[in-house]
Amino acid sequence: MIAVQRMYSMRFVAIFPTMCCLFLMLFSCKKDRETTKELSSKLVLISKIDAGELLLDVNQHAQEYIFNFEKGTVNVPAVDILKMNTDLAHWRTNFTFSDGSELAIPTKGTALDFIVENIKLDPSGYNPLAAMVNVELPTYGRVRVTVHGKHGPLGTITHLCHEETPRQGVPILGLYADYDNVVDLAFTDREGNERGSTTVHIRTQAVTLQDFPKWKIVKGQTDKMEPGVNLVSYPGMSELDTSLPYMLDNEGELRWLLLLKKSPDLQKFAGSIGLKRTKKGTFISGDQSQQRVVEMDLFGNLVNQWDLAKLGYGFHHEITEAANGNFLINVTKASARLNNGEPRINDFIIELNPQTGVLVNEWDLAKQLDTTRYIKPDGITPPAFSQSPNNWAHNNSITEIGEDLLATARYQGIFSYNHSGTTQWIISPHKNWGAKYQNLLLKPIAEDGTAITDPAVINGDAAVAGFDWPWGPHTPVALSKDRILVFDNGYNRQWKSNFAPGVNSYSRVVEYKVDLINRTVQQVWSYGKDRGAQGFSQAISGVQYLRQTRHVLFCPGMGVATSIGSGGRVVEIDPNTKEVIFDLEIATGSGTAFHRVTRMPLYPENL
Repeated sequence: MIAVQRMYSMRFVAIFPTMCCLFLMLFSCKKDRETTKELSSKLVLISKIDAGELLLDVNQHAQEYIFNFEKGTVNVPAVDILKMNTDLAHWRTNFTFSDGSELAIPTKGTALDFIVENIKLDPSGYNPLAAMVNVELPTYGRVRVTVHGKHGPLGTITHLCHEETPRQGVPILGLYADYDNVVDLAFTDREGNERGSTTVHIRTQAVTLQDFPKWKIVKGQTDKMEPGVNLVSYPGMSELDTSLPYMLDNEGELRWLLLLKKSPDLQKFAGSIGLKRTKKGTFISGDQSQQRVVEMDLFGNLVNQWDLAKLGYGFHHEITEAANGNFLINVTKASARLNNGEPRINDFIIELNPQTGVLVNEWDLAKQLDTTRYIKPDGITPPAFSQSPNNWAHNNSITEIGEDLLATARYQGIFSYNHSGTTQWIISPHKNWGAKYQNLLLKPIAEDGTAITDPAVINGDAAVAGFDWPWGPHTPVALSKDRILVFDNGYNRQWKSNFAPGVNSYSRVVEYKVDLINRTVQQVWSYGKDRGAQGFSQAISGVQYLRQTRHVLFCPGMGVATSIGSGGRVVEIDPNTKEVIFDLEIATGSGTAFHRVTRMPLYPENL
């Protein structure tokens, strides 16, 4: 009996570890199932937080909590939650789960004043009409900025920023000088749907600058105008001065300004064509003072620069961002020489890859145009404006037209060439072109479709109603493969010096239609002749096609006669009716108001 009991005890001892392991395993599995269940509910809630959704409210039932989020509901067993505490003042609800863990869920609350951490006016030190507001949002989302207009809704500037992180710096642009600016900061979801807002006041100081331009709105049909601000690329008191770009709104109020003389990187910046906005929202320009291309942000900070001198070039007049992201630049090649060994200037165009700084293409205009087409100085036109053997072309713009390139040169006209450097066509008075270029010269057609056969008109000695050649043109704009806009400066129109007594000088915006099959160019419409001296600029200046309204901006920038002095004019025109929608006069002590004026949203789309 004792033996049997001992055997049984030994058997029990042998089995006990197995039973213990089984018991522990069953207990552990139960515990894991309960933990997984609790973590599962919490993980679903965390996924909503990660998606940037706000909790709207929580409904408690006997067996479960129903969490109502912006994009759906989550059901959580009641046993999973031990405690809930709502803090709507700080837009959160705190939960304690049955496993002891805690979770704060962003929740639709009340006031949003607490999101503003600090406000820094003029964060770069160069833009007194801008600020940076640092915010900490309740969750992922965006901020819509609204700078209220001083005179009402027309001057209000609104922008939905792209940043989505809870902690972010919000750029505030478009502040008025010497004013208590009222700025709304709306907190939105990622799609821009508003969740709440707060209002801040930003007080600015007066802007006092010596010899700063003055301006006057002569006409402003605000209900018809292209929206946006007017970026005025003012070169300063002279070409050697530091550029002083600024923006005016459609009410004539100053809303943006770069005081680059305060910048250690750009204190001598001389932007020949001013600033051009890139696809990523920054500005690029050529800097003639240091022979470089610079990129800067909206606050005036130098973002990048490319040394043209190291590549053997000097900047001249124009830079364009191509469709492929490369830069097209008008330059002088340092090593280029005439046959007599003298330097050639302003007759090369290059393509530069801004990512690598590598030269992609170089085009020598001497291989594309007639270098012997030369008009000797007339003794009336000042030397600075006269053609010379060294400055035979004076290239002043470059852009793209379809797969080809479109350029202008003061002394040669408008021309297109392909990437191999082969000239496709030329729009220019036919006089003095050599025989090898005759087939490239497009034949003129008037607005009414009449082919022009008068040699005087063809050669540029005369003009007719409905057609004139471009004289000293700038800023061609490719509307399509066969239509272009251009600023026709009227430089020595019909070979007569603008400085000669009794000469009726005028500039125009003109649209041309190119027919490559018939090798013709037809004038479609023009504006400016009737303005005479009130719209005449012998050099610089530009035009812009306004895509939203399909209007055109006509901007003569130098020596224009205005009611407030010599300077420039910004005219918005409806091409269909020739109606003037907007007319802004700008006067300066030097008589040079700007290189370019560009209508644009103050905020770039991708900021």
